[in-house]
Amino acid sequence: MSLQSSPYLDVLPPPDDGTTLYGNQRYEGYCVDLARTLFGMLDMDYELRLVPDGKYGAKQDNGTWDGMVGELTTHVRSVYTIISR
Repeated sequence: MSLQSSPYLDVLPPPDDGTTLYGNQRYEGYCVDLARTLFGMLDMDYELRLVPDGKYGAKQDNGTWDGMVGELTTHVRSVYTIISR
């Protein structure tokens, strides 16, 4: 889970040849390279995802959080979706 923030993570534009990019192919940047290297060393698969509201997270008046922190605290997602090979 991440936010789009150059140069750390960017969403690639659609290729000129009309092909569709899926999964981790859709992203580039430092965090993408780091995840690819680390999970390659661990021999594990992973899936990068953008946070739908595009926020890091702020505490709301009712005590809950939005953004990336909110997804972690409400168990919507784990930091990385990891599947052992």
